[in-house]
Amino acid sequence: MPRPWSEQRKRRLLALQAACRRPDEIAQALGLRRDQVVARLKLMAAWERNRENFAKAMRKRAQARRARGRKAVGGMKKAMAKGMPRNRAIANAYDAGATWREIGQHFGITAEAASAAGRRFRTRKRSKKTGKRRPSA
Repeated sequence: MPRPWSEQRKRRLLALQAACRRPDEIAQALGLRRDQVVARLKLMAAWERNRENFAKAMRKRAQARRARGRKAVGGMKKAMAKGMPRNRAIANAYDAGATWREIGQHFGITAEAASAAGRRFRTRKRSKKTGKRRPSA
């Protein structure tokens, strides 16, 4: 069964609604049932009412994510100043909320290179008994 709301039908619905056509007239023009048209018009009205709230929530979410990233990169700088190895600091910054792109920008490298550095820290060989790093031969 084809989906009733293709992009073409959506455009026609908007055009018919803008022309002040009644839902039964729109349904007949689109070849749908009246209840389908009414439900779609209600859905569109709800989205329109909530559009600003949704946009505001998305802006707030993005702002919080950027703040987490800045804080994580700042913590990475401090940890490296205190002597933490670079790859470990990179992995910790990523775990704290910084993106690979933000970390890479700090070091002047690509996001892929920053990711590879974080992976190198996580995948180094560890002893099964103690969980400590094995000495390299």
